[in-house]
Amino acid sequence: MNETVKLARYRNTSYFVKYTGNGQERQYTWSGSKNGRPDIIAVPRDVVDWLTMNTSCFDKGQLVIFEDEVVVKEIKDTITEVDAYENNTHTKDEIEKLLGGNINKLKAELKKITVDSEKQFVIDTASDMKDDLTKGKLDALAEWMGVSADILFE
Repeated sequence: MNETVKLARYRNTSYFVKYTGNGQERQYTWSGSKNGRPDIIAVPRDVVDWLTMNTSCFDKGQLVIFEDEVVVKEIKDTITEVDAYENNTHTKDEIEKLLGGNINKLKAELKKITVDSEKQFVIDTASDMKDDLTKGKLDALAEWMGVSADILFE
């Protein structure tokens, strides 16, 4: 039997993969996280290998390997941009912790995020917490996004 790997979608938007292999075409759809819980789907290992070789879904944090440490390390070894993968895959809880923490650490971590959909996920999470965020953090988020703090959550 073919080994399966659990892939998670941490962002709150949907994502799909159209895989053609072994003479078959299959589609996998992640509906996105809800209430901070990732959407997780088990896919065959050959799909993960195909995604690694033919897409940038791991590099851009669109999908996250949701397995034990041995499997994660093995698959990470095949990802070209591991740093990009790690910098662009945050759970809602991780983002909330970052937003609730030190402003200097927040600024440093925000600089590492390079994917627009991950940036939007951070802003969506911040929008839910905006009443608890200091003006300094709101200004830092606005500067990071390149917009005025007045229109950050519009």
